[in-house]
Amino acid sequence: MIDKEQLATLVRAQACDMEAWQAAELHLLSQALRERLDALGVAVTPDVAVALMATATLLGDHAPEWGGDARCSLGELALLGLTLLDED
Repeated sequence: MIDKEQLATLVRAQACDMEAWQAAELHLLSQALRERLDALGVAVTPDVAVALMATATLLGDHAPEWGGDARCSLGELALLGLTLLDED
């Protein structure tokens, strides 16, 4: 099991090879996510950030690399969020 700092280091390492256009796209996507979370009344906290990174790396470990359908992973991500919401 990895801790929060190791998870952040892993994600940073994967991001270090981004092209300039990818960094710009990430910035826009990040702003859109912040706006969506704000509209839903969800505070952007370190716990939310870690939850997103943990979910992405978990799904990345289990999604087919070749020929996989990203919609399946996105659907799983949405359903995982729903299961967490339903547990509260």
